[in-house]
Amino acid sequence: MQEIKINKTKYSPEVYLKDGKLYFEGRSVLNDPHLFYQPVYSWIKQYIDSRPSSIQIDMKFEYINTSSVKWVFEMLKAFLKYPEVKKQLDINWYYEEGDDDMQELGEILRSIMNSSFHLIKTGE
Repeated sequence: MQEIKINKTKYSPEVYLKDGKLYFEGRSVLNDPHLFYQPVYSWIKQYIDSRPSSIQIDMKFEYINTSSVKWVFEMLKAFLKYPEVKKQLDINWYYEEGDDDMQELGEILRSIMNSSFHLIKTGE
């Protein structure tokens, strides 16, 4: 599959999607997250259909608003439809030390995913 690279802005995260690695970093406070995340979601669905042998997802959000969280959840949930793909997942959720909201969001997503999901605390 063709790689996708989206540079981060003040309101949107950096996104890098390639075979075996999905990377998100920055803030996601979009007025219309559908416009931003729909192409990312489509790429992920196509990628899942190719039945990849391993998938590492790194999520390093500084802040993410509620409407963006819904899209992140939908993207992650797409992996749950195929048990053989779910077994290949390795998800890293990074949050800053003291950021209880991002830590809690990571814990919620980890409980939903029920896969290899690591919460990684970083320095402030």
